This record gives sequence, structure tokens and C-alpha cells, in this order.
Amino acid sequence: MKIICHNINDSQQWKIDRLLATEADVIVVPEIACPEQITLSEGYNMAWEGITWNFRGKQKWKGLGVIWKKGKGFVPDWYNPKLCYGIPLIYDDVLVLAFWPTKRKDISEKKLYPQIAQEIIAEYAPHFKGKKVIITGDFNCYVNQRDYSKEYGDIRRIDEILENHGLYSIYHRQTGEALGKETTPTYYHLFKETLPFFIDYTYTNLPVKSYRLLPWDSKMSDHIGQEIIV
Repeated sequence: MKIICHNINDSQQWKIDRLLATEADVIVVPEIACPEQITLSEGYNMAWEGITWNFRGKQKWKGLGVIWKKGKGFVPDWYNPKLCYGIPLIYDDVLVLAFWPTKRKDISEKKLYPQIAQEIIAEYAPHFKGKKVIITGDFNCYVNQRDYSKEYGDIRRIDEILENHGLYSIYHRQTGEALGKETTPTYYHLFKETLPFFIDYTYTNLPVKSYRLLPWDSKMSDHIGQEIIV
């Protein structure tokens, strides 16, 4: 199974076409427009959870999308669309949890990113038991982040929780680097290479055939994509 995960920043059709051209089985796309505003290749389905927002006087949609090849996947009936944002997908015999904890007006805008992330994990953790699991996305969490609290911590707390569920960060196991000591960032704040962060992760309990961070293309996004093959 090949999975691509890429926060595309500003949803444009050419970006979606580029992701579809990878012919991945599952594509996780934070900051994608709603299904009515995009075109998928024949043979793909999409689940989406998002918000409407105003950008320079125009109404747009922005959310988390998970795209998959038809006939092999489905969103289970225990999916909770009120969470911001996590979308579970059962693909073959693997639970893929598309992950993008973000702040949503009137629901989560006063919460911390690590808090939202932990709420999503708590919701779906009962379904991890006995399953092959992959959690991938833009976590919006890093070491010593600004919205840190003693109660919710930062990515280190999330890593501990996921480790207790038998999941590990593929990047960190593959490189041997510690959280907060990554040599390759996944996000350039304001598209500036002088403001690097590592906030995109993939956790799993599976053996991995291949994992890599894609080359950064500033036209595509301020984020770097991930490619996972299991």
C-alpha cells in the first residue's frame, strides 16, 4: 500500500492532480477544498471534513481530505465528524487515520493544538486494538511549541500516548533522531527556509517498506509531503 500525505496550503486543482498522479492507494490532504470544488480522477473516492472561511472577500472551503482508490476502502460507521480533524479509513485490512488537529471557530478555536490532537487520538484509540494502524498528517505540534501547557504538553506527550498504543514515528525510528532534533523540517513558516519546523508525522505499528519526505516545492506548499509504503 502506498500512502501520500501532503498539506497543500492553498487548494488548487493542479496540486490535487499532482497528488493523484502518484497513483497512491491513499492520499491524505490537509487544507484541501470541499469535494464540490475539486475534480478527482476516475476510480477515486474522497471523504472530507472542513469549514467555510472568507479569503480576501471570497468564500472558500478548507478542510481535511482523505482520497482512496475505489473498491478497497470505506469510512467506518464509528467515524465522528465533530472532531477537528481526524478521518478514519479502513483500506484493505489497515486503519488509516488522516490527521490534522486544527482550530475551528465555535468548536475548537480556544483549545490548544496538542489538546485537539489528543482528543482525536482518545476518540479512535479503542479501534486500534488488534488492527494494523497508520496515523499520518499535519499534527500542528512540535517540541516546545507556543501553545504548550502542563496538562497537554507538546508532541512529546502525543508520542508517549501513541507509543503506549504500540505505534512509533516512522521518521524518527528510521533516522534515529530525537523529537525536536530533526535534521530535515517538514514545514517552512511563511515559506521561509529560516523558519523551519517539524510538524508532519506518520505513526504506525506496521513494518515499513519505504518512507521518505518528498522534495520541497514552494509552489506546491509551505509543507513537505510524506510518502509511505507498507
